[in-house]
Amino acid sequence: MSDLPKPKETKTEAGKAVRQTYLEVSRRVIGEPEIDYTELYQRFTQNDWAAIKLDDSVALAALKSGKPAKEVCLMLLQGPYVQHQVHVKQVATMTMTRYAKSTVREAMGQLQGRQRVVPVQKHTESEMER
Repeated sequence: MSDLPKPKETKTEAGKAVRQTYLEVSRRVIGEPEIDYTELYQRFTQNDWAAIKLDDSVALAALKSGKPAKEVCLMLLQGPYVQHQVHVKQVATMTMTRYAKSTVREAMGQLQGRQRVVPVQKHTESEMER
């Protein structure tokens, strides 16, 4: 894995603390208590779907453990998916902030027992015949 990209270092102590919290929760979620952040980053930035699912699970676990929604959003911003999107793929920070907030909202909904409802599109007969 040495030729894989390495995560960008955080600039502040607060950022390091939040990243460490993300790492601790993700270790519990994936069942690997010894994984370090670089290995986590390298493993999950290879597959966007897996990285998003990790964020979903981390958000849900963090909320279940009593962490406030705002803190969970900050955690997701330090996760491998967001860090890779911002620093490697050059996705706008605001876009990824919206992603984090949406992920936390979804997890909060799961905790409250709401299921995500996907609207069903109605098709006319002519559309279905195409």
